[in-house]
Amino acid sequence: MASSETDLRMRPVYCFTTEGGPEEYIARLEQVASVDPAVRIQRGKRHAMLRIPDGARHTWSPTLDVHASPDPAGTHIHARVAPAPEVWTLFVFCYAVAGAVALSGAVLGFSQHLAGGSPWGLVALPVGLLLAAGLYAASIVGRGLGAHQIHQLLACLEASLGDAGRSVSV
Repeated sequence: MASSETDLRMRPVYCFTTEGGPEEYIARLEQVASVDPAVRIQRGKRHAMLRIPDGARHTWSPTLDVHASPDPAGTHIHARVAPAPEVWTLFVFCYAVAGAVALSGAVLGFSQHLAGGSPWGLVALPVGLLLAAGLYAASIVGRGLGAHQIHQLLACLEASLGDAGRSVSV
């Protein structure tokens, strides 16, 4: 697996194939997670969410969303490392605000320019871009703070794959 420290994506995805059916794999993942005190699992028929236990969870703690689907080679595993859903929702909202600030400033500034006035509204354009850059930097810092926990979740995933698991794409 690629190192989470060098991956610049906000929510990296890992794909694997393994033997057996999807339900069998999710049961195997639950079995591995049940003996690991650093991981909690919520599962469905073909889906599981790995989390850090409440006592060790922080704002920057990750989750690992795992989907299993049938594949000619056995089971295709699609796993996404992401912040907790409430943290991800906050980030998306903040990005929307940054985009609205930048867009509003651009529209106001160009309107002022077309009307022959001073386009002071264009100042909001770089402000919105700086807000977005700051949010991205915060996500990188948060991933660095949660790197140990990311590795715990990925180790549980790798253990559930066994020797038959092989990486498809990262």
